[in-house]
Amino acid sequence: MSQESPTIEIDLSLVLCTYGRTNEVDNFLNSIYTQTKKPTEIIVVDQNEENVLHQILEKWSEKLPIIHKRVNFKGVSRSRNFGAKQAASALIAFPDDDCLYPPNLIANVIRLFRQKDEIETILTAKIKPSEISSCLSEPSLNYSQITSSLDLFKAKAETSNIFAKKSKLESLPYIFNEDIGPGASTPWASNEETDLLIRLLKQGTNIIKLKELSVAHHSLQVSPARSLKYGMGRFEVISTHRLGAGIYLINLFQPVVRYLKNPKPYNLLLCISTMLGRSGILNQAYKRFNSRIDY
Repeated sequence: MSQESPTIEIDLSLVLCTYGRTNEVDNFLNSIYTQTKKPTEIIVVDQNEENVLHQILEKWSEKLPIIHKRVNFKGVSRSRNFGAKQAASALIAFPDDDCLYPPNLIANVIRLFRQKDEIETILTAKIKPSEISSCLSEPSLNYSQITSSLDLFKAKAETSNIFAKKSKLESLPYIFNEDIGPGASTPWASNEETDLLIRLLKQGTNIIKLKELSVAHHSLQVSPARSLKYGMGRFEVISTHRLGAGIYLINLFQPVVRYLKNPKPYNLLLCISTMLGRSGILNQAYKRFNSRIDY
């Protein structure tokens, strides 16, 4: 009589970095409370100068395994690196403080890692917060394999959509590049997650993109200034990893395709700002200026 193999126990640490948001943190923690499977720990890396999260975290600490870490520095990449060092689970995720998890998300992610041990990093799909009610039914766990940098860009990965084995993250010299991302000392205000995923891919990490299982997060480009900095972050990653002219040109002209789908005057401004940032012109000017100052 054959014996069933023992169930592999897999747990999850959430590293939630936050600054300047309270209601959003409350809403996110509520979405974790409704999970059919809870995380082992929620490490809240609090960059606020004042203890504005005290009441919210006190309320949820009675129901959720919250570890509150107040820090005296800014920068989302630095904060995520700090939080990851505290994490004790086999899996780590880095939710944004304004995203939401549908109720079955954690249970299904853990189930997939348990069923397919060869998978080392999962990228979930993404929906708008208004669409979260559509995720109440059980989604399929169909996925596509990420095998190239182009696949990563097509996947439109965001940090909040990444679930990774801690062992793979710890095998890197660093997890997030602290010179990239919101709050960094440079203008590269985004694409820290793309930089991480490219380094994981170069290391041979098995990365998949789920087609249905989703994290709810907004998709707003709120201003031309932010679009510009996001574009500069994209160029910096492409340049640093020497991804080639093809990837550069695809990324440079992709905002035009997005604009043509919704050709409004303000969207044209966002398109131009993003393209200017992705062109690399401002990155080179910034580096030349700083090299003169250092000299």
